[in-house]
Amino acid sequence: MARKIGFILFSCLLLFIGAQMAEAKVSGTELMTAYSVRISILNDGTEYEWEYDSPNHYEYEEGNYVIKGKKAKKEVDAMVQLLHLHPKAKMEEMVEVLQKRYKQLEKVDIRFMSEESKLFTWTWNSQLEKELK
Repeated sequence: MARKIGFILFSCLLLFIGAQMAEAKVSGTELMTAYSVRISILNDGTEYEWEYDSPNHYEYEEGNYVIKGKKAKKEVDAMVQLLHLHPKAKMEEMVEVLQKRYKQLEKVDIRFMSEESKLFTWTWNSQLEKELK
């Protein structure tokens, strides 16, 4: 009996790990379907930018601080995964995620160009949102 329970628990663990790995693969492929990505955020007066251009140009900016190459790739990949950025992404969901990390979020501007040269754009402005309420 204990062996059966152990086997069932082990099987459930394998299924859970497999599902997590599949989800990670899906979220890691967003940049593979993009020709270009631009993410700009204004938070408490500081501008942050993440840029990707196919096949391997990566750039990250935080105010006047700029990095390129492998270090920037880590930053860009992390932001794209955080946002779950893809052509059908919803701005409300991305802003909600960003507000957890950037407490004074003022503006968001995201541009995603697919391999088929289709441009997807999302913008958000805290001031405009307040005026509309």
